Amino acid sequence: MYIIIRTMLAGIFRDVHTLVWTILFPIAMLLGLGLYFHDIEYSERLLSGVLTTNVLFGAAMVTAFYVMSHRNRGIYKLLRVTPFSTAAFIGATTVARTVLTLLVSCSVILISVLVLGVKLTVPGLLMMLTTLLIGTVCFTAIGFIAANLSKDESNVNMISNLISFPMLLTSEAFYSLQNAPEWVRVIGRLLPFHYFVKSMEIAIQQPFDITNLMPLVILIVFTALCLAAAVFTFRWDTEGSVFRLRKNGLSS
Repeated sequence: MYIIIRTMLAGIFRDVHTLVWTILFPIAMLLGLGLYFHDIEYSERLLSGVLTTNVLFGAAMVTAFYVMSHRNRGIYKLLRVTPFSTAAFIGATTVARTVLTLLVSCSVILISVLVLGVKLTVPGLLMMLTTLLIGTVCFTAIGFIAANLSKDESNVNMISNLISFPMLLTSEAFYSLQNAPEWVRVIGRLLPFHYFVKSMEIAIQQPFDITNLMPLVILIVFTALCLAAAVFTFRWDTEGSVFRLRKNGLSS
């Protein structure tokens, strides 16, 4: 397991696309918008939006392309002959993605505190990191699902966009939906990203209210469901059917 995680981390840090979109872009967006508007209240919303959106697109979309690329190159066929289970492989990939996300998120949080003047409490910071951990697991699993439902790179791009953009547009990551149509808010509440954003906002807001943990609890439920779906639909090769129930269940 440790070797697989280390190998995946090395691959992630060698990927220029990942470095730009997962590391440089969120930091540039935080500094650009934060310094332009230079308002504490907006900076808090911006911090929440940057952290959650980076996980949404970094974990979900990048993971989907990553899984599709490795499957098409036959890497998973080699892994299939080993005793490495589907659940263990998805877990190793998720751990590698989580390490990267937490490193980038800590950098974003530090910049927001030192440069933009955002104030955080210790309990709030702990809840932020917990939310990031759970959210990364959830959306990495969603990335696996998108790849499992796809046949090629163009297909995975379409499915990833169909999954990610509705979540972003029906959330309050960067703007309020107070005046939006009711159906928009209803759709948002049916998706995990809504609760990811809400949990992050609770952690950042002042004063911090540790009793309001329901969005985080709901996000945990979504995470469990997405992980189960990712394992159930996982394919080791391009010919397998994503809807075929494996005889060995999670140990396939």
